[in-house]
Amino acid sequence: MQKKSILIIVLLLAALGLWYFLRDTSSGTSDKNKTEFNVENIEEIDKVFLSNKVEGNLLLEKKNGTWFVNNKYEVFKPSMEFFLNETIKKIRVRGPVPLPARANVIASMASTATKVEIYTNNELHKVYYVGQPTNDMTGTYMYIQGSKDPYITHIPGFEGFLTSRYPIAEREWMNKVIFDFKPQEIQMVDVEYPDDINACFTISRKEKEGDFDITAAETAPSGNLNYAGVKSYFTLFGFKYCEGFESFPQQKTDSILKSKPYCIVSVTDKKGNITRMRVYRRPAGEKDHGLYDKDGKRLVFDASRYFAVLNDEKRILVIQEEAFGPILIQYSDFILKKSLD
Repeated sequence: MQKKSILIIVLLLAALGLWYFLRDTSSGTSDKNKTEFNVENIEEIDKVFLSNKVEGNLLLEKKNGTWFVNNKYEVFKPSMEFFLNETIKKIRVRGPVPLPARANVIASMASTATKVEIYTNNELHKVYYVGQPTNDMTGTYMYIQGSKDPYITHIPGFEGFLTSRYPIAEREWMNKVIFDFKPQEIQMVDVEYPDDINACFTISRKEKEGDFDITAAETAPSGNLNYAGVKSYFTLFGFKYCEGFESFPQQKTDSILKSKPYCIVSVTDKKGNITRMRVYRRPAGEKDHGLYDKDGKRLVFDASRYFAVLNDEKRILVIQEEAFGPILIQYSDFILKKSLD
């Protein structure tokens, strides 16, 4: 009787083991890593390598907590945070590519897909390929290394495709920040207009907390100063970034760099470090040709954007009047306007 009980227990355990094995195989959990494109612990990611046959390759690497692109430029922090938090972490599989479309999808991915290598803790963690959008533009064809088939992926709650979230172009990742100072970090701001000495001014912090001094040319306009405006000027330099970067031929870039700036803004922090932005007038484009100034003359320069160069860099930035207009003011803007009685 005892032997019979033992045999029954052994058979039950064997059956349980077989059921568990079959359940695991049929549910696909043993192949789970071949359908999971997302990385949950994004804080462990320290390198991402992107490449395709059309654009080449691009390296994103974290060094001492800061991300760099191609070991040359700091990465624009909001772009990297979006990439990690809103793309890498949230990708989900909607389903396998339908069998009739599978051959075409694989052929297309072989020539156009972007390869994505993700490293965590300095080790290769995941490799997958990002293909083209589905016909309804709400999914993206992807293939993860080691899987048999490509899949349709998406991000829950987002109606669109993910292909464009993996750009190879270096300028798409470069840091766009020009100024990012808290008011208390600034010691002095100097604003120079090479063609108008009377528009130039310098605002510096005095020893007394909250007290500032503004200086200008002897021939500058006179009048009662708006000291509230002078004191608040330092608050304008928090997280100011450019719209993007121009990709000009070298000859045109050199021509801009050698030309006279419209304005030069230099910010000196309390440690004596200087951040200098040279601003250049941007020629009006075709879309601006229908605009005229107050005198009825067609615009020669873009009224909404400027070119800019930061420090000694050779990159041509594009900045918006809407964002930088409050900084690019003249000395006369601090003079109180007389009221009309």
